[in-house]
Amino acid sequence: MIRKKIAVIGLGSFGKVLVERLFLEGHEVLAIDIAQSTVEDVKDICTASVRLDATDDHALRSQGLDEMDIVVISVAENFEALVVAADILKQIGVKQIFARYKTELQKRILKLIGVDFFFNPEETAATNMAEMLRHGSLISNLFLSDEYRIAEVKIPESLVGTQIQEAMLREKFSLNIITIKRRTKPVSRRRNEDEKEISILGILSGDERFKSEDTLILFGKQKDINKFIEL
Repeated sequence: MIRKKIAVIGLGSFGKVLVERLFLEGHEVLAIDIAQSTVEDVKDICTASVRLDATDDHALRSQGLDEMDIVVISVAENFEALVVAADILKQIGVKQIFARYKTELQKRILKLIGVDFFFNPEETAATNMAEMLRHGSLISNLFLSDEYRIAEVKIPESLVGTQIQEAMLREKFSLNIITIKRRTKPVSRRRNEDEKEISILGILSGDERFKSEDTLILFGKQKDINKFIEL
């Protein structure tokens, strides 16, 4: 994994989780918020935390953000502050700016000032939930674009016992299987019989056979994954 320098501006519920996840994955994370108490809350789950006003040109420039690989603006409630911060970051020369938006109008405004990457946590979560409720075998989704996604899917009964090469997922569904999550019996006999460990099979061979409690990690177009789920 390539270790990146990432700054997160705005430490609400989403921002805090993002900071912690990035830090645990080994990235160098700078956490920024206007509230001192919030900055104190995250000091142990990031590389550095700073209290500053993201609309203050001088304050932002003082943090060396032009050396960051990515800056995420996760300010949720004050869109005006988000726009000002994004404009300053563009002037500083930040390589990649990811900005949070709530409405399509906000997204269009961010595009006008040159922001290239956008995210809406609420919309993403709602979309994932709707998909999971619609398809009982769908465990989770990662939307890479409007068209492509990575999905965790319970193995269809019709494929249990067959080899990966026999399933012909690419030929029949235009899907790539990334790997398999497999539930296995615990090594320790002291554990409850209904408790099972999850193992990742890694790079798969064509002669690997699907088992009844497998979870498939698939990559492909949304329409193709939906077609597979409905087997």
